[in-house]
Amino acid sequence: MSASDPTGASPGLRSPDRVLRLIEHLSRSPQGLTAKQLARRTGIPVKTVYHHLKTIIDRRWAWRGEDGRHYFLPDVLGPVTDVTVRLDQVQPVLERLAANTGCGVFLTSLRDERLTVVAYSEIAGAPRLDDFAEGLPEAAHATAGGQALLAAMPSSHRHRYLKASGLRPFTGQTVRSEDELDDELRLAAETGVYTEYGQCRSDVTCSAVIVRAGPRTSDNLALAIAMRIDLPKDTRRGVDRLLLLAVADLVPILGPALTPEEMSRTWD
Repeated sequence: MSASDPTGASPGLRSPDRVLRLIEHLSRSPQGLTAKQLARRTGIPVKTVYHHLKTIIDRRWAWRGEDGRHYFLPDVLGPVTDVTVRLDQVQPVLERLAANTGCGVFLTSLRDERLTVVAYSEIAGAPRLDDFAEGLPEAAHATAGGQALLAAMPSSHRHRYLKASGLRPFTGQTVRSEDELDDELRLAAETGVYTEYGQCRSDVTCSAVIVRAGPRTSDNLALAIAMRIDLPKDTRRGVDRLLLLAVADLVPILGPALTPEEMSRTWD
């Protein structure tokens, strides 16, 4: 049995079942969970949760953000979690969301400090990727997908990023200061849905949700959906609900919760 085997040899894992339960809940919650939330969801006493979280973080199966939430580390699953490897599973989810909403759908990430579309699905009559191509790498502050990714950053990292990239005014609605953006991100964090109205293009509104978060900027993924700004409010709310359902479909693909048997094989 290897030193990292959680089934008995390692002195840091005297309660492997509880550790696995905590990791399972973290892997299903890309928005992160506090120790108290984990205690409520698992029934494990909060003092014990704190104890096991130390082991989980020390072994880099999760990390703790500045917000006090704990985030699953997809790297525990190895390179198969990379989007390009799992594109055959990701793409049908995006296409289904585009067909059900009539909107453009974009899976976004920040790669080398630039906003990047990793995968997308377009549909006739909806905003298209080409509509955003000009200036997109510098548009994190002005797009819903970018704002969700910025929110996933530690605040100090986010402020450094914004100082370096600037806040280009794409339209008259684009946020003009870091304080204004911080206020918008703080408000959106209450629901988990990040929304911008005409900030990147005056005729488009977008919503986005964080799909995966990690300690490195490139680990973070957000699913964004772009629609005409003149759609009725009730229609936009319905689109947001479908967006959340699509994120629930993507989480097991991009950061799946392993069974105890699968986890044991991964650690051996």
